[in-house]
Amino acid sequence: MKKLHLFLLFGLISACFIGCATTKTSGSGIKGKSASVNTGKRVIVDYQGATLGKEVPEWVALLVEGQYSQKVLSLVMPDLEHKKVFVTMGRGDNLDFVQTWTDLVDIETEVGGTLERVAGKAVEAEMKGRAAASGKQVEPSEMERLVNMYRASLVNVRFSGLERTASYWIETQVMDGKKVAGDYFEYYAVWKMDEKLFDKQLKEAMTKIDETSTEAKELKEIVGKKLRESVAISNDESVVNDADEFVVSN
Repeated sequence: MKKLHLFLLFGLISACFIGCATTKTSGSGIKGKSASVNTGKRVIVDYQGATLGKEVPEWVALLVEGQYSQKVLSLVMPDLEHKKVFVTMGRGDNLDFVQTWTDLVDIETEVGGTLERVAGKAVEAEMKGRAAASGKQVEPSEMERLVNMYRASLVNVRFSGLERTASYWIETQVMDGKKVAGDYFEYYAVWKMDEKLFDKQLKEAMTKIDETSTEAKELKEIVGKKLRESVAISNDESVVNDADEFVVSN
């Protein structure tokens, strides 16, 4: 089994999910005459709905281009208005395994780590900004204490209320001249969650964060804002790099 590469545009899954919602979305204009679309370095040999002559959905094309934000996706997926949006992208040589692993494992196990990384970076940026404004140096021990405090509160957080609103798969062959050098499936899923519910659970996860002083309270508000605005989670840069050379054409 090839190593599974994936993206997460911020999210998780609860074991109590019951079914998945569906969403009506517009096509992307990408459609092959048959199940094969020539892409140069890569060839799409099959995709969801290809046998019926359907187009690749526009939201899939946006993900391939690296467009993951709620603001962008809601333009082609109206049911994402006022929702916290998460995206998962899995890759492997067995479609069933990729779908199952991405939906039931990776989105849950990755979210905590991503939250703590975002919080850590936000704390560092704010502390350095304050120090620069005052002409002072950042105290390393204090920086470490604050970063660890936020990371500890967020690394194991789990959210409930997440729904999968759309999913899609594509089978791609990597060509070496006229020879097939590799074959893999990519699986894309868009998840949504009520923004107010997300904010409520995020607030609960951060209840132990120190806010006894004005500066601590302001820092907590800033970090919370960054977490709410965060739209993407990635644990492997190779998928990002692939997007640069993966250009779909008719």
